[in-house]
Amino acid sequence: MAKTFKKMHANEGCARRVAVLLMMCLFFLRPPSALSGPVVGPEYEVKAGFIYNFANFVTWPEEVFKNKNEPLVLCFSSDDPASDVLLQLDTKIIKGRKLKVVPYRDSDCLMQSHIFFFGTQDRLFIQKILGLAKGRGILTIGEIEGFTQMGGIINFFEEQNRLRFEVNIDAAQREGLKLSSQLLVSAEIVREERE
Repeated sequence: MAKTFKKMHANEGCARRVAVLLMMCLFFLRPPSALSGPVVGPEYEVKAGFIYNFANFVTWPEEVFKNKNEPLVLCFSSDDPASDVLLQLDTKIIKGRKLKVVPYRDSDCLMQSHIFFFGTQDRLFIQKILGLAKGRGILTIGEIEGFTQMGGIINFFEEQNRLRFEVNIDAAQREGLKLSSQLLVSAEIVREERE
């Protein structure tokens, strides 16, 4: 069976409230040095704030954690050095777990991760990693057109000079991830339809 995808728009009023909340969180996530010096990679600073908030609005299956003290691991692979701003999220607390941020070097990073961010346009790499991630309860986040159609869960895109995101809720359900309505209200929803 072939899959087709349908997009739905969320309630605009709720979206504005969530956007304001996200921006406030982003402000508080910045370290003091970022407030006083030149900003490097502002696009990735905004994405880091979104990723932090995504993690707060997702519930993982308990079996993906070895114990209650295991950190929530964010692995990222990017072609852009500005994405190193994601390292500033390291040691933040999300739902009682310390966030551990690890740049992708090899598949060990993927095997220990709960969140994987693709900051790359390399479709072959993305498809390979998405294939390896299947069934592991990993929240996959990308920034390339067609990412959710490839099986990714959340994808960033720009619309009218605004950073937005879409969510493939079918892919999230397959991974056993529960997405909060607070996350979904500001997302463009992508559903897989079987023909």
